[in-house]
Amino acid sequence: MTRISILDTKSANFHSVKKAVDLYEKDNIITSSKEEILRSEALIIPGVSSTDTVLNNIYNAKLEKIILEFYQSERPILCICVGMQILFEKSEEGILPGLGIIEGEVKKIPSKDNKNKKYKIPHMGWNEIDFSTNSKIFDGIKNDSEFYFVHSYQCVPKDQEIISGTTNYSNKIVASIEKNNLFAVQFHPEKSANLGLNIYKNFINLIN
Repeated sequence: MTRISILDTKSANFHSVKKAVDLYEKDNIITSSKEEILRSEALIIPGVSSTDTVLNNIYNAKLEKIILEFYQSERPILCICVGMQILFEKSEEGILPGLGIIEGEVKKIPSKDNKNKKYKIPHMGWNEIDFSTNSKIFDGIKNDSEFYFVHSYQCVPKDQEIISGTTNYSNKIVASIEKNNLFAVQFHPEKSANLGLNIYKNFINLIN
């Protein structure tokens, strides 16, 4: 049994994610094998590229039911950036339906705030996160710590209770969510220096 499967979506930064995971748990594999995933103790879904590209690769490999089955098994899942966005029902970025594990949608980040101040899109760079819950994956990380973002779309869940962190850009953006055994972040922990690595460490501790 592999401890951690890193989902190979054919379009993500899974090698940099694996490098971060290797620091704390060597027993991990980049895979799109249904059998390998279901034998794992935890699953990580990385995200770079567009939602349609990632979803198309998932649907072509018939992995959507495997992801749902893994979630329903109550084993830990960590989703990153686009990996978080594909969890929702739909996205303004593309035409393919999302996985629907989270009720809600993904919308374009507004380029102006309510005072008509302009913002560059994509939202790119370091930004502070306000943690609204004591999530286990943020253990030991101070509120208002900075993490690295690269995205043009934002998640809008119907259930506000699952939001575990927010950041401010042109509006309040959902930076992280937590639902049962599912943890998802809009930023890139693997690009966020030691604090980002701490998130991987905390996630891996959930299965130790």
